[in-house]
Amino acid sequence: MVMQSNLLTTLSVKDLKQAVAIRERIDGLQRDLDRITGAQAAPVRNGAPRRRMRRMSAAARARISAAMKARWARRRGKQRVSTLAAAKAKARTPGAPLKERIVQTLKTAGKSGVTVKDLAAKLGKSYGNISVWFHTTAKGINEIKKVEPGRFAWAS
Repeated sequence: MVMQSNLLTTLSVKDLKQAVAIRERIDGLQRDLDRITGAQAAPVRNGAPRRRMRRMSAAARARISAAMKARWARRRGKQRVSTLAAAKAKARTPGAPLKERIVQTLKTAGKSGVTVKDLAAKLGKSYGNISVWFHTTAKGINEIKKVEPGRFAWAS
């Protein structure tokens, strides 16, 4: 193919026109011959040859589907077990849950309240955990009041 393109670059315009005319006559004669003999015209290939599509039987599709569903069920089952096991392994801190511990600390702190930082240190929790608790769960508890930025008190 490279040689042919090099050959075409050396031809004159007159010779190229003559080559195109001959090619068109050859293609026309080939179509006539195919029509007479009843042969199918050869398709023009552009690029790489196409691969044949393989058809799967309905039974094969059903087997693959059943295998995938079984695999998904096993994976879901393991995830549930691992999630439950992780929840049991991560035991809560002894004593009251976080809400009750925070409320009790706020009640003992009095009207001046307690800072989020001090509360986190006292309860052994992270500052972020306690801060998020105040911005989410504490919003539903009417007795918890914000005294100043980062400081909360129990108002009863």
